[in-house]
Amino acid sequence: MDFGILCLLPPVFTIVLALWTRQTILSLILGVWLGSTMINGWNPLKGFVKMFTDYVIPSIGNQYNAGLLLLVTLAGGMMVMLRETGGAQAFAKAVSKKIDTPKKGQILTTLCAFLFCYTEPCLILGTIMRPLMDVVKVSRAKLAYILDSMGCNLASFSPISSYGPFITGLIATQLALAKISANEWGIWAGMLKYNMYGLFAMLTVIIVAFFDINIGPMKLEEMRARKTGKVLGDGVEPLVPEKKADFPEGYEPQIKSFVLPMIALFVGLFATIFYTGNIFKNGLRGAFMNGNITVSISIAFICCGIAAGLVGVYTRLFKPVKAFQTFVNGMAELINVPFILVCAWSVGSITSKMEVGNYLANVVQNYLTPGLVPALIFLFGACISFATGSSWGVWSIMMPIAFPMAVQFDIPLVYAVGAVIGGGLFGDQCSPISDTTIMSSTGATCNHVVHVATQLPYGVTVGMSAFIGYLFGGLTGQYVVSLLVTAIILFVGLFALKVIWGHRTYDEAALS
Repeated sequence: MDFGILCLLPPVFTIVLALWTRQTILSLILGVWLGSTMINGWNPLKGFVKMFTDYVIPSIGNQYNAGLLLLVTLAGGMMVMLRETGGAQAFAKAVSKKIDTPKKGQILTTLCAFLFCYTEPCLILGTIMRPLMDVVKVSRAKLAYILDSMGCNLASFSPISSYGPFITGLIATQLALAKISANEWGIWAGMLKYNMYGLFAMLTVIIVAFFDINIGPMKLEEMRARKTGKVLGDGVEPLVPEKKADFPEGYEPQIKSFVLPMIALFVGLFATIFYTGNIFKNGLRGAFMNGNITVSISIAFICCGIAAGLVGVYTRLFKPVKAFQTFVNGMAELINVPFILVCAWSVGSITSKMEVGNYLANVVQNYLTPGLVPALIFLFGACISFATGSSWGVWSIMMPIAFPMAVQFDIPLVYAVGAVIGGGLFGDQCSPISDTTIMSSTGATCNHVVHVATQLPYGVTVGMSAFIGYLFGGLTGQYVVSLLVTAIILFVGLFALKVIWGHRTYDEAALS
C-alpha cells in the first residue's frame, strides 16, 4: 500500500489532538483507529476491530514491550512504598538543608542522572528527586524536562547501555556492506562529539538550571511553583494519580526509610546486571553491555519495595501483609501508564505499516546535495522520530542512507553517524508518543501534555542550533568548527529567549 503523504496523517492527527484536547489516551486511541481504518480500505468498522487484533494486542506480546510494561508497573509499587513509609519525605527534608533553592535542586537532579548513565534515568531519578524538587518549589514540568533531556540523550553516550551495542551493530553492518576496514566502536566513539543534539540538549539543562532560563509555557509553571508552591496548576491531572501519605499520630519519617531501600535498589540492580551479563565471562564492561537492563531495573524496584516494607514493619508502621498490599496498590495506581505505552507502541506499528520512515527517507534521497547531506539527515531523522516516537527505528532507517552518502560525498563517517543519532534523539525526546516522554511524565508525576508543551521550546531551540551547525559543517567542510557554531547559536538563542520571556508577567488567576 502506497499512501504517499497521507501516511503522515495518523501520527500528525494524534499529536495535534493531544496538544489541543490535553487528553493523551483519547488522542492515542483515535490515532490508532484512524491508521487502522486507512490500512483496511478506509472501513471504520473493520479498522476498529483490526486495531486490536493487529496492533494493540501484538504490541503487548513483544518481549521488550512486555518487560517495559512490567517495569513501569513495579515502579508504581516502589514509589508508593517510599511514600507510605515516609522515606521520600525524610530524604527531601534532610537534603533540603543544603539543597535549598530551585537552582541547586535542578543542578543536583541533573548531576544525579549520571549515576544512571547505563540506562534511561526517567523513572528511578524522578522517584528519588521529586519530593526534594517539591520542597524547593520546582515545577513538575521542569522536573519532567530534566528527566527527559538526561534520559535517552545520556544513554546514547554510554558504552555500557543497550544504546551503545545497538548503534555499533548498525555501524558494523554498513561497514561490511561498504567494505570499509574500520572498527565500529571507534566510529561510535568518534561520533559522540558530533551527536550535537544529544550533547547540547544535556548542556542546555545545566544552563537552564544555573541561569534560571524559563521560556514559553515553562515560565508560567515555574512562576506558579515559586510564588504559590503549586508544582501543578489547579485542575491539572498528572499522568499518575498522586496521593499523600497518611501517617499514624506521632509517626516521624526517618532517613533510614529512604537509605535502606536505596541500598537494596542498587544492590538488586547491579547484582542482576552482573548475573544476566555474566560478569565472570564477559568482564565488567561486557556485563553491562550484555546484561538485561529492563529485568535488572524491575528486580531493583522489587528489592527496593521489599526493603521499604521491612523498614515499615520494623518501625511498626504496618504488618507484613499490609506492606505487601501497599506495594500492590501502588502498582494499581500506575495502571494508566502501561495502557498509554501500549497505545503509543500501536501508533508506532501503524506508522511502520504505512512506511512513514521510508516515505520521509525517500524525500531525503531525492533532495540531497553534498553540502546539505548532514543537515538533511538530521532534519528528516528528527521528523521521522517525532512522528513515530522511536529513535531506534529512525537509526535503523537512516543509517543505510547516511552511510553510502557519506562515502560518496567524502563526508567523515563520524559526522554522518552523529547526524543520524542526533536526529533520532531530537524527535524521540520531543514526541508525545515516545515511551521516553511518557516515562518522564510518569517519573515526575506531571501532566503529560503539559510536559510536552513546556519541553518543546527548549528542544526546538537545541534542534535548530544543531541543524544550523550541521548545515555549516556540510557546506564548509569545517566539521569541528560546526560544534562552535552550534554552541554560539544555542547560547545566544537561550539568553535572547530569557530576555524576551523575562518581562512576561501573569495575574493571580493564571498562577492558580
